[in-house]
Amino acid sequence: MNGKLWNKLKGITSLYQNDEEEIKELLLGRTIEKVNDNTLKLDNGLILEIQPNQGCCCGAGDYDITELNECLNVITNVELVEENINNSDGWSDEYSYKIFVYAEDKKIKLLQVDGDDGNGYYGTGYEIVIKKIEEVEK
Repeated sequence: MNGKLWNKLKGITSLYQNDEEEIKELLLGRTIEKVNDNTLKLDNGLILEIQPNQGCCCGAGDYDITELNECLNVITNVELVEENINNSDGWSDEYSYKIFVYAEDKKIKLLQVDGDDGNGYYGTGYEIVIKKIEEVEK
């Protein structure tokens, strides 16, 4: 882990779906020891809390975690995928954000977050809040 990312990790920090290099660096060489609700526990003591974007009460910008998995083998590659699934009504766009990891020659879907941007004013995707295990146990 380079110094830039390590400095960010001294406190709670956040990464977003477009922070591809930082997410890759965070996961490469790690294993996912435990999945619990919306969190992943890494073998280095970091907890990754996945927070889907919450838009407005009309549903615009609302996202949900549709898949979250563990990876007990060492992650050797990370791939972030964004799919735009155009809605037939022409008013909004649905998106699917995925993180795939590779371990022992297998491609594993670690995370999938799906939702609808609506009119585009309420955000998109997800946030990964990074915490050290000691901070979570306090």
